[in-house]
Amino acid sequence: MYKIQEGYFIHFARVNKVYRKLCYQSVEEYHFTPNEIEVMMFLSNNPGMDSASDIAYYKNISKGLVAKSVESLYNKGFIKTEKDTKDRRLIHLILTEQSADVVKRLQSCKKEFIRQLQEGVTEEDLAAMDRATAIMNKNLDEMVKGVK
Repeated sequence: MYKIQEGYFIHFARVNKVYRKLCYQSVEEYHFTPNEIEVMMFLSNNPGMDSASDIAYYKNISKGLVAKSVESLYNKGFIKTEKDTKDRRLIHLILTEQSADVVKRLQSCKKEFIRQLQEGVTEEDLAAMDRATAIMNKNLDEMVKGVK
């Protein structure tokens, strides 16, 4: 049985680092901070997960830094906020029309990144990776329950 080596973690950290850098470069003329880009990428890639808490949790960014980025994007007109109808404490973050070009570029960057990353990888290999990561994600969910 193949055992996960330290290189596995380094590989995925590198994937994330290169992905973030390429996306940052795709919108550099807007002069966003890396965390502002993270916020917009998260909101565009994860419909339904649209709170500052979601971003902080899933991107492992401090709530303070997320709040600062959200405030900056709000002031620049790239996001708007909406209170939840059932829980007034919950604030949904919504990308505005002004963010459409940025989101389009970030989505194009993501698509091209994935295309290049998967170059030379067979459908069977991708399917096996999908199955393995789904199982590992389920295992992570169980581990998180014990950590909270």
